[in-house]
Amino acid sequence: MGSPVHTSSGEPPLLTQFGLLEPALEMEFTAHFARRGGEVAAGAATAAVTGVVEAPAWFLASLLDAGRRVSSCLLARTTADVCRIVLTADSGGIKVAGTDDVLIPLDRVHDDGATRLPLLGVVDGLRIHRGSEGPVWVVWEGHWCPAGDARGGA
Repeated sequence: MGSPVHTSSGEPPLLTQFGLLEPALEMEFTAHFARRGGEVAAGAATAAVTGVVEAPAWFLASLLDAGRRVSSCLLARTTADVCRIVLTADSGGIKVAGTDDVLIPLDRVHDDGATRLPLLGVVDGLRIHRGSEGPVWVVWEGHWCPAGDARGGA
């Protein structure tokens, strides 16, 4: 997949509740977990990918909640041995996804990203995608807080 962090220069990027700070353009972080560990393993994976965000506790709590909802929805729809949690961020917002696909990135400029898979349905605000070869993607999407907002939601 190449580097999960794309920047306009070699500077270290930073992700906050307001979005990506320069020089970051977009990021993708992923953590694999064994399905046999269920919710506990999925929670650990979610904590790992949200650990890259430097933001107040209320913002991180909303991301962790999204991760729990995503992983629970995924685990109800897959029998795969290995799943993963993927956090992506760009200027448009932040996404937390759970999938049993260990290869395809969530977003990509080309037509091979998971967001281009057919939409199977929407459950409690989570978009469920399924590929032709069976991979399941459960996606939650949030928006950045407005600049200067002391407390807002993802």
